[in-house]
Amino acid sequence: MFQITRRSAKLFSTNLSALRKYSDTPNVSTLKGGENILYLSLQKKFPQAKEIKIKDISGGCGAIFEVFISTTEFKGMSMVKQHQLITEVLKDEIKSMHGIRIHTEIPVENNK
Repeated sequence: MFQITRRSAKLFSTNLSALRKYSDTPNVSTLKGGENILYLSLQKKFPQAKEIKIKDISGGCGAIFEVFISTTEFKGMSMVKQHQLITEVLKDEIKSMHGIRIHTEIPVENNK
């Protein structure tokens, strides 16, 4: 069970700014085993996603992952519902994790 504490809330706010630096995440072909499994599962569920980023933040042991998804498929959904969809897709993988951080975004559509 995940619990938000003052420390985790501070980490969360710190990680939001770090999330914008996700551009250093390797491309899909260089993802490691666990990262690749998560990526492929999410790509299958969210085929219209503009961006899916997975990062092992456990130091390489595959126990904690950070997930970022940007897709218009979240339009009209609360953040809680968006995160529930992701945890439902990854429920089998989450069983073997120590933790997961989920960040979602609805991309701005350019109407030209």
